[in-house]
Amino acid sequence: MFERRRRHRFVERNEVLIRTVVDKYQGAGIAAHTFDLSTGGARIVTSKSYPVGSVIRVRLDLAGTDQVVNLDGQVRWLKHKDKEDVYEIGVEFEQMTSQDVLALIRHLYGRHEGIPSTVA
Repeated sequence: MFERRRRHRFVERNEVLIRTVVDKYQGAGIAAHTFDLSTGGARIVTSKSYPVGSVIRVRLDLAGTDQVVNLDGQVRWLKHKDKEDVYEIGVEFEQMTSQDVLALIRHLYGRHEGIPSTVA
């Protein structure tokens, strides 16, 4: 099977708060969590469905740290998990700052494999 992802995914649960453009990225948001995470996107498990193509704001609490990263992302795919009554959404991060990328690199690679000398 051909792997289309350009970045390594880490299976890791991080608490997430999702907001949309409709609520102006304010308010309570929807609680969710990551199933896996990379420097370019995440698979997020949530109780709410989001249309493919929609833009969401993801507040990502990095597990085991006190770091929070706020990222905008586009929903690329959606899958309903009938037995658990939840949705999995594939989110591709957009317009990331260098600080956001560095925080994810340090979190993902620093604990697991060591920070790579080159990053795609």
